[in-house]
Amino acid sequence: MRRQPMFMVVVALLTFAGPAAALFAEACAEGDTCVVELPGAVCGDGTQMFMNVTVRTGASKLYVYLQGGGACWDSMTCACGWDGNCAGGTAATLTRPLADQVRSGWHDPNVAGNPISADYNIVEIPYCSGDLFMGHKLQSFGGRGHGLRQFGYRNLRIALGSVKRIFPSPESIVLMGSSAGGIGAAFNLHQVRREYPKTPLSLIADSGTPFKAPYVHQGGMDRLMNAWSLRDSIPSDYPLLVPGPMDLSGIVKYNAKRYPDHNYALISSYDDLTMNSFAILVGSHYGFFTVHSNINDFADHDLGGRQKVFYLTGSRHTFHDLPPAEVVADGVNLGDWLSDMLEGQSNWTNQRANPGLAPALTPQ
Repeated sequence: MRRQPMFMVVVALLTFAGPAAALFAEACAEGDTCVVELPGAVCGDGTQMFMNVTVRTGASKLYVYLQGGGACWDSMTCACGWDGNCAGGTAATLTRPLADQVRSGWHDPNVAGNPISADYNIVEIPYCSGDLFMGHKLQSFGGRGHGLRQFGYRNLRIALGSVKRIFPSPESIVLMGSSAGGIGAAFNLHQVRREYPKTPLSLIADSGTPFKAPYVHQGGMDRLMNAWSLRDSIPSDYPLLVPGPMDLSGIVKYNAKRYPDHNYALISSYDDLTMNSFAILVGSHYGFFTVHSNINDFADHDLGGRQKVFYLTGSRHTFHDLPPAEVVADGVNLGDWLSDMLEGQSNWTNQRANPGLAPALTPQ
């Protein structure tokens, strides 16, 4: 894949207003990918966040990509040492990544079957807080004063504010995240809608499994929610629209009720090894059949009218780095399926490859 040149651009967000796209274009030539600094947004270790922005000639649409990379919620999972440093553990990184490491494989419009055509400007947002873009807490695990900054929710709010200044009125938006970013994209749909309340929007969750009880223990879900202080980031009307204990499938149901005009596409393999491992760590007696059982139940019972799934056999985790034309479920390739969604085709429907039946397990 051809890499675009990378340039450093420091944006003064508080004064970046008015004809923002024109101002940005003066510093970043069309077709180049530039780094935009995000003052106030921080990675887990306190290093400053940024985002990659690509302005394409004549593009009228917007593609926002949220990077993935695991999650952590205590001193063990974050691999925090007695010296106060947290290495990341089950989170891929808690420090500022290199700009070239924050790329969706669909950045290149020439990738076979890519639904993100040259008509999309691109924003790529790194993930370095280990909290699924949900957290709102300065951690001090065990009272040892590690000072791990899990402010993924605030980071995304700051990033989206900058995106709105650069691209104030796109024709439509594709919000996509992979793995942790896929879960974070669903959780933060309300933040995107705050900035773009009426813009047509499609959300793509690449391997962002919407875990729910009983497949993952509710106690384990609650532990994550409490660790990241989700009471400070969950929409206030969530309990009214989705009563009962909170889980990740509930977020998707909330979005269907609160924003019935958006599209949602979940892409997942039935036996996603990474997500099964995550589920076991959080707590699940379904073991390596957790994802299989969970996503089938989710497709059967939790989808709204404009929410669909694309399920594949195998254990692969994430598909954003594969040509969509080569990803096939039940005879339909992912590129065509997503294009049908984006074009509003009436034949856009669930695609669920037949993986065979998961064992009938009873949670303990």
